[in-house]
Amino acid sequence: MYRRGIVAGALALATAGCVDRLHDVAAATPADLAVRSRYVDGNPLVDGRSVLARPEGLSTHATSFRSAAAARGALKANAAASREFVGRTDFADGGGDAVLVIAQRLTAPAVRLRLGGVSRIGDRSLRIAVDRGGVRGEIETDDPVVKTLLLRLSDERGPPERVIVAVGGERAGITV
Repeated sequence: MYRRGIVAGALALATAGCVDRLHDVAAATPADLAVRSRYVDGNPLVDGRSVLARPEGLSTHATSFRSAAAARGALKANAAASREFVGRTDFADGGGDAVLVIAQRLTAPAVRLRLGGVSRIGDRSLRIAVDRGGVRGEIETDDPVVKTLLLRLSDERGPPERVIVAVGGERAGITV
């Protein structure tokens, strides 16, 4: 644990401003699984695919993609950062080894999502913990906004079949 903290600190100095990779390195991840994440402030998904299309009361949502075409089709035209992240993904259906998971949360404007950790909950299933940063204590708001975390998962065992995303006390399960 101490050694991981030193490595994360050294990487923080060497990669100033590259917070996505720093959080990925610091996150608890199985050795045979590569994970990259990118936080997006807002909703890059088209209407009907995002957390805003879910029934009222469901504030956590996740969706997954195995192909670049499906991922690009689910993104808004003006979602440049998300499209760039998708463009750097070597998707499983295109001969690569990665899948894309998009986790969303309706929450307060000050909240930022970041990867907390990834664990196996079976041979082909993963649990992804997403942390909420930027505020302390209980988070309640009368006017919630969409926060998004893009996750690129590459597993030496092959693409996962099921992923459960946990944000705070809520979960969203998806079949990949």
